Amino acid sequence: MRSSKVVSVSLPPDMTKEVQELAKEERRSVSEVIREAFRQYAANKALQDVRKSARKAAKAKGIKASDIDRIVQEGRGR
Repeated sequence: MRSSKVVSVSLPPDMTKEVQELAKEERRSVSEVIREAFRQYAANKALQDVRKSARKAAKAKGIKASDIDRIVQEGRGR
């Protein structure tokens, strides 16, 4: 049984060439480059979600951006 599944992805010709060149340069397969790109995309999305949640929580508590440095310093015991 395969531990992975084949997925078709359409890319414009210039992007295809760039992915192929990058894969060759890094001695990786195109699949590995695409997988890494997705991992980075997913990590960035997760970070955006955390930031959005933090902004929402801060707003609910009346915390302004100008308060952040002071709060961080207080949390560090300074």
